[in-house]
Amino acid sequence: MFKNAIQIGKLWGIPLRLHYSFLIILPFLAWAFGNNIRVLSEMAGIPLTSLGANPYFLGFLMAIALFTSVALHELSHSLVARKKGVHIHAINLMLFGGVAQMDEIPEDPKDEAMIAFAGPLLSLVLGGVLIGGASLFRGIIVPDLQLLLLYLGWMNLFLAVFNLIPAFPTDGGRVLRAFLAGRMSFLQATKVAATIGKAFAFAFGIMGLLTANFILVFIAFFIYIGASQEYQTIFIKNTLEGFSVADLMTEDVRVVDEDTLVSELVDKMFVERHSGYPVMRDGEVRGCVTMGDVRKVEPELHSQTRVRDIMSSEIFKVNPEEDIYKALRMISQEDVGRLMVMRGDELVGIITRSDIMKGFRLREMQGRV
Repeated sequence: MFKNAIQIGKLWGIPLRLHYSFLIILPFLAWAFGNNIRVLSEMAGIPLTSLGANPYFLGFLMAIALFTSVALHELSHSLVARKKGVHIHAINLMLFGGVAQMDEIPEDPKDEAMIAFAGPLLSLVLGGVLIGGASLFRGIIVPDLQLLLLYLGWMNLFLAVFNLIPAFPTDGGRVLRAFLAGRMSFLQATKVAATIGKAFAFAFGIMGLLTANFILVFIAFFIYIGASQEYQTIFIKNTLEGFSVADLMTEDVRVVDEDTLVSELVDKMFVERHSGYPVMRDGEVRGCVTMGDVRKVEPELHSQTRVRDIMSSEIFKVNPEEDIYKALRMISQEDVGRLMVMRGDELVGIITRSDIMKGFRLREMQGRV
């Protein structure tokens, strides 16, 4: 899903990306806040007549301020995680807020608790500073700015409190798992935290339906799906533990030359029942060609087009000694069907999602799950 995000800058060296869903929700939030400026000004104790800006312009600034707060919240997670040795790919802003895209969270309970708590702590401090500053400078700063600061302060306090709810996969749920992981296995702790998260999701969903609050229903859905996916991820990782890429890869690698005609490639795919091939030139891997690449070529052009014209030159590779779960993560993150298994510049195999799932089913037959 993160492939549909565009980078707009960096925060402390960490890429900041906007998912296309952010562009959908931003105008809606600006409109919603603009329609409720009267209510917000009454809550802040600021006369509506003292506001000089257009309500919808203020609503737009509030929407931007909200996502800025979310970005800072995720940045705090990222900086603490980076200090703990976790690689941060990017901070992504999207429909339901933000996500710090990082390598797997450390299984050391103390490290996970520190990373999880960093976000709510920053939001709590930022909220207090903004509300305190807006109150301290009342009468000095223009009412529009005061309303904006108060709103931003309230939203940061809300972010802190909401994220501390032990409804996995929120930050509070991760703190809960870290606490439980000190007393049971990481998998068991994840299962308990995920079950509690699902219970919160059901409660939020029922409340949302009874009050016709569909945002609460969406939040419930997000929490339920997140809790389920987190447990499934840890379950798969735990099941595959001990496997290396070399254990599950296909060693008999079928390849194609970059000068091969697409028509010949199609015949090869039909006979060998493969949907993707490494592309070679002079014994070196030059890229990868898949059925998806072939579909982009009109059938009448198959006999005039060569593999080098349609292949992807981006090579996703992994070392044969690498842990199999890391290979699975790369396949998922990069949204590719296969990884080249290479020892140096030598192609020694291919690993696909299907290969990994065969290993998973093998463990099932062994009674280890």
